[in-house]
Amino acid sequence: MVHVLCSQLHTEVSDMPFKVSDSFAADNQVVAVLSGGTEAQFVELVRAKQIDLKRPIYLMVGEYSNSLPAALEILSFIRQRKGIAKIMQHPKDIIFPEVSETESLTRVPLEKVLHNEKKIRLGVVGKPSDWLIASQVDYKAVLDKMNTELVDIPFEELSSLGEVDPGMKGAEAIHERLRSIIAKHKLDGITVRCFDLFTTCKNTGCVAISKLNDEGIPAGCEADIPVLLTMMVCKKLTGETGWMGSPARIQADGQILMAKCTIALGMTEKHEYTTHFESGIGVAIHGEVPAGDYTLVKLSNDMKRLLAVNVKVTRCQYEQNLCRTQIWIQSTPIVSQYLLSSPLADHHVLIKGHHAAKFWRP
Repeated sequence: MVHVLCSQLHTEVSDMPFKVSDSFAADNQVVAVLSGGTEAQFVELVRAKQIDLKRPIYLMVGEYSNSLPAALEILSFIRQRKGIAKIMQHPKDIIFPEVSETESLTRVPLEKVLHNEKKIRLGVVGKPSDWLIASQVDYKAVLDKMNTELVDIPFEELSSLGEVDPGMKGAEAIHERLRSIIAKHKLDGITVRCFDLFTTCKNTGCVAISKLNDEGIPAGCEADIPVLLTMMVCKKLTGETGWMGSPARIQADGQILMAKCTIALGMTEKHEYTTHFESGIGVAIHGEVPAGDYTLVKLSNDMKRLLAVNVKVTRCQYEQNLCRTQIWIQSTPIVSQYLLSSPLADHHVLIKGHHAAKFWRP
């Protein structure tokens, strides 16, 4: 049968991306991932024994509403548990790929990647978003391997602002509160369970995250800890500010559309303010970066694997039914295959310049 996953955040979703035959649905485990924010729903299907991780799973995706990002996180969750899954982008996309080649893209991190002489303190405001099912970390392992202390900060330290102005004034108030939290806890970086701001403060953390990164403080959203660790590593090895994005479309020839609702303005050549995608409220950023050389980076949640590949930004775009900053990168077919078969998780980090060698060479 076909299990359908759709989040209440995505009211614009109406139809399946495509149909599969009744016989295919009857013979296989098919999950239609219609939108983002559905990863926890998949876990519930597993717990209810409606999905068997010991059998192959087809993850049906569309091009909009963060369908693919959610499926990538689910795929990572399945592979972490030694299961087999396949992203289906069209009805005939049924052949399971060989993942050994794509796994070679990720390597054991060098000592210089993980080692920090001085202890680093990173704040986690609120728990990681419920849909980050493949991005959980062991706090003690992070401390032991990276000399990095993860500091849990009650979300109330941020949400006690209460309802703020729905425009830029409120967005800047969230930024100022985060700056005070950073100072209070003596933090070197921060990540925020930002979706809870929609209901508590009636605005977003997009501008705040952007400003913090421009101020030299690595900051991420959704309380995604592996991405924040990746941003810290990028800053240390290259000096570059990282942009946290999700692959929203992946083509076989290596073209990948990355999207997110925030970006450091220092990375952009132009930008405009709009509303946040899923919620339709507050202030989000549509930023356009210069075409040219960039590096795509991701540290795994267990810190045992690292992806760092040189890519090129070819163009930027804007569509209403995606997160607001939308950047096309040109990589290689094997990078596309990596994302579709063995990704370390959904979120990846993009930095300016070709720096892959800095992550692999002593």
